[in-house]
Amino acid sequence: MHRTQALAARSLASLGVVALLLGGMPLDAEAAPPPPPPPPGGSKTPPPPPPGGGAAPPPPPGGQTGAPPPPPVEQVSTDTGGTGIVGEAEAKYKAGDYQNAAIQFYKIAYGEIPSSPADQQRAQFWLGKTLYKLEFYSAALAIFDEIVQKGAAHPFYKLTLPWLASLSRELPEGAGVLEKIGRYDPQSLEDEAFDEVRDELYYLLGRFYYHKADFGQAVALLSQVPQNSDYYIPAQFFLGVSHTREFQAQPAVEAFKNVLRRSLQLREAAEKNKKKAKKKKKKKKRVKGRRGRKKKTSVELSFEEEMKLYEDMARYGMANIFYAIGRFDTALRHLDHIPIESPYWLDAVLMAAWTEFRFVEVDPDNANLHYQRTLGYVHTLNAPFFEEYLYPDALKLKAVTYYFNCRYDSAKRTVDEFNRRYPKTKKQLQEILEKAPEDFQLYDLAVKIRAGESDLDPFAEEVARASLQDKTLEKYFAYVDELEREIAMFGEMSNAFKSSGVGERITEDLDTALSLAREAAGAQSRERLTAQIKEIKDLEREMIKVEYEILEKRKEQGQLEQVPKKPARPKIDAEHEIYNYNGEYWQDELGYYRYKVNSLCKE
Repeated sequence: MHRTQALAARSLASLGVVALLLGGMPLDAEAAPPPPPPPPGGSKTPPPPPPGGGAAPPPPPGGQTGAPPPPPVEQVSTDTGGTGIVGEAEAKYKAGDYQNAAIQFYKIAYGEIPSSPADQQRAQFWLGKTLYKLEFYSAALAIFDEIVQKGAAHPFYKLTLPWLASLSRELPEGAGVLEKIGRYDPQSLEDEAFDEVRDELYYLLGRFYYHKADFGQAVALLSQVPQNSDYYIPAQFFLGVSHTREFQAQPAVEAFKNVLRRSLQLREAAEKNKKKAKKKKKKKKRVKGRRGRKKKTSVELSFEEEMKLYEDMARYGMANIFYAIGRFDTALRHLDHIPIESPYWLDAVLMAAWTEFRFVEVDPDNANLHYQRTLGYVHTLNAPFFEEYLYPDALKLKAVTYYFNCRYDSAKRTVDEFNRRYPKTKKQLQEILEKAPEDFQLYDLAVKIRAGESDLDPFAEEVARASLQDKTLEKYFAYVDELEREIAMFGEMSNAFKSSGVGERITEDLDTALSLAREAAGAQSRERLTAQIKEIKDLEREMIKVEYEILEKRKEQGQLEQVPKKPARPKIDAEHEIYNYNGEYWQDELGYYRYKVNSLCKE
């Protein structure tokens, strides 16, 4: 059966499968006692580091909030109506004539029409609001930034904050909205003007202090987001990460658990509402001329999906904590709940491999089972479905696992595999950086690489594309896309609008922002490629050490025993079955492979 057909035929909802793999091991080895646990501290083999650096994964791509928008921002305004020429422009705004309103506001705010300083400041604030309504979000941000720069001296400084919160939902994180919000004093959030959006502002300002590594202030703000808020789940996630960064395991775990509890509550409530809506729909069918219930909006669907991502990240964060304190069984339990559909699943597979490897330290009697699972997870990472992802660390783990089982020939073959692939990879990545020495040049090249349309060697393009598939980096490219959308939309505006003072200002702001955004995306791309090069260099040094120890131990081993001990049979539960691996990868087997490995170590 063709691979794609096979994947379609076997649903993820089907029975879990444990596949037995025959590893690259000699068949003439003799029986041997169970493999030893990892060597004591005196070993020259470097100990495995915690996967992922012990930190939770980054937030999901897209906007910053991770929640649906609250009521329209005008509801939080305590502003009274304007008078005179400002009042005339406001009347156009309220009538939905945003183009003419923006033209008038700009003339007042920037001196084209003689007016008082108070009217100019008022018109500037309303101009930002009008540009937001016109969906020129970046241009609106530039206007609001001028107000923020003046601080409390500007009479509309306070009322600008809720609009910045609105912009944070529309603009990707690369736009820098958080930095503008971060200029506000946390104490100012207690103002009654912010009653309708205070939860969101607690979350956004907490995010700002988290990025500044001021974790104490981040914890203080994120902790104030109430449970009934749409921002509770993302706030609790970043609260857990903040505690993790402060090495406070217990409150970190509790915050991550709150993410899971609230996520479960929301799913149960959604299911309950779904059943009620179904009953209601049946009743409405009996009433002639009545319409049925509308489908969910894209915003609601986006909210559900993003909350699920936070749930996956919370599990990954807890797994990191339990891994660090040696609770490997608990770490594996959380990793196992991250589904294959999650963007964090492959990271979870790699972490599960390291966790099984370290499990031998506390459960040496079942060492062979843990080593089987370790190599099985590595086998999953090598599946052809994931060729665009780079996990060089997995080869190091594979070599060290064979080493601990005294299978030095297999370990050496793994080192050779690393040496065939990754030094070449490192060279290709370095050539890409040399080809585009300036950030704006690298941005143009990165766009082509990400689209698979560069003139690079196919292998180099594949490697570079893998390095540029970073969730945080995606936000910088998304901001460029947003600016290009606004520029295209500006071209469709009326000639009167385009030729006006506000039109010229929008053109200038968008051109400047686009140039800076492309350079920022290029700089971030350079950072990712440089980090990948460094990782490969570091692994090269470690693999040299591993190879040296392999050769030394191989000399000591001498004649291998002829009949190796039969590997332990994998332990499975009632929900799984055992299939022998026949060279085909099946989607519902991914993550459940168990590699037959028997130790050649002597007692």
